[in-house]
Amino acid sequence: MRKADLKKNHEALDATIARYRAFMVKVIGAQRVIATAQEKRDLAESILLRLCANWESFVENHLVDCINCDPLRFSKFLGVTTLKHPSASLCLALLFGGGYRDFHSYGDLKGFSKKILVENSNPFLAVTTKQSNLIDEVYTIRNYLSHLSGKSRRTLHEMYKKSHNMTRFLEPGQFVLAYGASRFREYFDAFEGASTSMKNWYST
Repeated sequence: MRKADLKKNHEALDATIARYRAFMVKVIGAQRVIATAQEKRDLAESILLRLCANWESFVENHLVDCINCDPLRFSKFLGVTTLKHPSASLCLALLFGGGYRDFHSYGDLKGFSKKILVENSNPFLAVTTKQSNLIDEVYTIRNYLSHLSGKSRRTLHEMYKKSHNMTRFLEPGQFVLAYGASRFREYFDAFEGASTSMKNWYST
């Protein structure tokens, strides 16, 4: 079984982030087809959801390929002996068991990656604290948009207070587009930066 090309995994993620960033720039500047502030907020929230979905797909595939490249710790984690370079389908089955593993924060993902990957085979450790904190903010927003529950609203409001010194609750679209969409740009930078940090790790 040929080892996975970890760098190649970033191509789809990077292209998607760049495409959504370019689209969002058009949305912010649009005056005709997307004319109202509410329409722009709705699109901004949709793009946040899509960013998270693509990030999750990348993380799942990348965990599988990292195991393919170095399955030693994963074998110990499972308490089994695996092939030298197990196939992606086998890694996926062993890792997720046909289900879905929900990481509640980047710290959760990082902690899990430490259990199944040795340090020198774990690119997830290269993501900076600033990048991971901003990704966590996006996921707090994502959870609210996905559920619209009282609990997710309170958690989002707490994030506003803690990270942005805001006492007023804003809907996510309004929040990310405020101040010339500087927060939205910062979130795009976090995902792009996380991918870049990981790619740089491969070269060290």
